[in-house]
Amino acid sequence: MLFLAVFCGFLAEYQLEHKIEKDREKQYVLSMIKELEADTAQINYTLIDSVRVHGIDSLVRYINTHDLTNLDTRLLYYYKRKYLRGVREMNFSKNTLSQLKNAGNMRLIRKRNVVDSLNKLDNRISEIEKQMELVYYHYQFHKLHEAEIFNEWYSYPDSATNRNFRNEQEFLNQAVAPPLLTKEYQQLVKYANLASQWRGFIHNYHRKLIINYKFSSELIGFIKKEYHLK
Repeated sequence: MLFLAVFCGFLAEYQLEHKIEKDREKQYVLSMIKELEADTAQINYTLIDSVRVHGIDSLVRYINTHDLTNLDTRLLYYYKRKYLRGVREMNFSKNTLSQLKNAGNMRLIRKRNVVDSLNKLDNRISEIEKQMELVYYHYQFHKLHEAEIFNEWYSYPDSATNRNFRNEQEFLNQAVAPPLLTKEYQQLVKYANLASQWRGFIHNYHRKLIINYKFSSELIGFIKKEYHLK
């Protein structure tokens, strides 16, 4: 009888622990779906920027197809302000994924195919974040060279000259074209080359985001199907 009582107690404890782990698994799954949905929405917002970034080609083409001694600098300031002011960064929701990885809680996810998909997601996110680091690194390098060509004074409002740049369009409306610090051929072409390279890094960044968007969207449906969620 004593053995039976001990066994029944052990069995009850095991079932309770099993129920607790199953409940935790469901909580993690629901949290993961919520974060994936938030990420896909932010990826959409981030990718809106791809339309603006494509305009970098306009600056590169203008510098490479015009007489550099007779450039309309209003147009160059306009292109710089509109197309080369930075890039939107994707900030992934990684709380649930981090908890699953770092606290050893991935074992709670009983479905092996879901675990494999989450590991793939983690790898994709790491690749995108590394690409974003490249984007920022080359952007900073590009901005240093830009400071040798453009005078930032002409980007700020000046009441004395009735200059008020509410948007990039104002550059095109100036009666007097703002001067460049240099019109040296090599400097301007180097600037165009750096801009073109930076656009390439952003294009690759956006390409990875598009792939991740498709993967994440499918993963949401896959997890819901596996766990019979609506």
